[in-house]
Amino acid sequence: MTLERRREGRLYVVAGASRSGKSVWTAQQVARARRLLVWDLLGEWSMRYRCRRVGPSYDSLLDALELQGRFAFHAVDMVETFETFCELAWCWLRLAPGVLVVEETASVTSPGKAPPAWGRIVRMGLRYGVDIYALTQRPAESDKTAFGNASLIHAGRATTPGDRRTLAEYLDVPVDDVGRLKPLEWIERDYVTGITRKGRVDIRAKT
Repeated sequence: MTLERRREGRLYVVAGASRSGKSVWTAQQVARARRLLVWDLLGEWSMRYRCRRVGPSYDSLLDALELQGRFAFHAVDMVETFETFCELAWCWLRLAPGVLVVEETASVTSPGKAPPAWGRIVRMGLRYGVDIYALTQRPAESDKTAFGNASLIHAGRATTPGDRRTLAEYLDVPVDDVGRLKPLEWIERDYVTGITRKGRVDIRAKT
């Protein structure tokens, strides 16, 4: 598929405290993805969400990137490895449309400018028809590049005042709306349509 024929991708920022339902919700959104690549810190995607585990060596990741399928890369040393992962993911996403999921961006980015390779993905990757999901427990500690380029921000329960304020600001809702969220409840704002919605993660749905 040539670049000219690819649809525009979407960038989803998925935020919320532990047990808020981030990974489950994301897995439900990408359940039908045949071409999927995940930065999987905890090995969760290979255990629960039908992904083949690769890593921590890059040889296994390189072999996987030549194939169609669902792959989860399990890293060891996070920050340095993440930059290399993103360099390879940049090559992967230009080959064909697919879905890229990055777990816990606060562990590998900072509130300032995004790391170079990750920043290139979130600024320019959507033109290649790739949907990107950036997940974080700590939105106040994650890079602002992803938030600033998001097509949709999906927010679950946040436990710290700073995280609640950050999410409320991006969602354009009162802080109390974020503060009242219970486990598995969410608020999301679609920046393409301008629509804000509320709901609850259905843990019975297919992942």
